[in-house]
Amino acid sequence: MMKSKLLPTLLILLVLLNGFLIFMLIDKPHERKQEYPQRNFLSEQLNFSDAQKEKFKELDRTRRDFMMSVDKEVQLQKDLLFNSFSKTNFNTDSLTTKIGALEGKKEAEVFRFFSEVRKLCTPEQVEVFDKIIKKALRGGERKPPRRNGENRPPRGEEGRPPPR
Repeated sequence: MMKSKLLPTLLILLVLLNGFLIFMLIDKPHERKQEYPQRNFLSEQLNFSDAQKEKFKELDRTRRDFMMSVDKEVQLQKDLLFNSFSKTNFNTDSLTTKIGALEGKKEAEVFRFFSEVRKLCTPEQVEVFDKIIKKALRGGERKPPRRNGENRPPRGEEGRPPPR
């Protein structure tokens, strides 16, 4: 009696699971490209016009494609490096040099991207852009510690930081 009720329940469950998996394979909702809010941050802060927004999206797409290709190459080089533990007389210098050069390419691309974005700006927008970049380079709202210790975190008894 128990087996006769369990079999249809399992069959329905498997059909539903297969339907879900087919949906995931066909529709691929996990691969949809989304507009991330941080990508819109600059265009919103600079109050870009529609034409500027389109040019910005094009620049961002180009930068993203370049960064993804360089990231793949960095990962390939790191895989080669970290799969070399068992090899004797393996020289890591060439791989680490390649990784460093690729990371340098990424930094140069970030600079190129922001230079191009700055060229899109009106003179008023350039002032706002420069402030945003300076703030980002300083690390946001962080300020250097003062000599009198006003920026220090609160301390517990005996001068130690409080437990977390």
